[in-house]
Amino acid sequence: MVTAGRNRTFGDFIGASGITDGMLDTLISLKDFQGIKGLPPLSELEDIRYEKNTRKSSRAEIERQKQEEVAKARVRTVDDKGRAYGTGRRKCSVARVWIHPGNGKFTINDEQFDAYFPMLDHRAALLRPFSETKTLGLWDIACTVQGGGTTGQVRAIQLGVSRALQNWEPDLRPALKESGFLTRDSRVVERKKPGKAKARKSFQWVKR
Repeated sequence: MVTAGRNRTFGDFIGASGITDGMLDTLISLKDFQGIKGLPPLSELEDIRYEKNTRKSSRAEIERQKQEEVAKARVRTVDDKGRAYGTGRRKCSVARVWIHPGNGKFTINDEQFDAYFPMLDHRAALLRPFSETKTLGLWDIACTVQGGGTTGQVRAIQLGVSRALQNWEPDLRPALKESGFLTRDSRVVERKKPGKAKARKSFQWVKR
């Protein structure tokens, strides 16, 4: 009954016959349907199939493609001295980092970084952006940091180094972004509330 009558199109026939998408793809590869009434042109059918295949791709793959496009759109940003700059913040710490190709010299507030941060964990955290991008020992880093404690300063410098690497070489952005080195950690100490011992802790309460 669906295909009966003179005014029925070829599209109605396909809908009633139960032809699958795979069978339709085979027909498309064998014949051009552009001149048949009731079906869109072949170019539109190809566009529809491309959109369906794109929709099936995972969100991680789409995000990776977006990061690659952003990296290609970025250009190297350097100052008049040929250095790339990056700013990093964590809690109350603010770090300003300048990098340029060199022999791996790392100074913080005019001191060697191993003298400024004697703990091995802190030094390893500072060098992780270079190890993730496989550029360890290829840069000279000059950094100034102020405010906050030791851990906050380490994280601030790490963020500043990652941003400086991205500004010097935009192709390093996907690796740094995937490792989380370009994400600003916005967590801070929660303020004390009136009527409470601390931010959430209450005083001991006795009914009687």
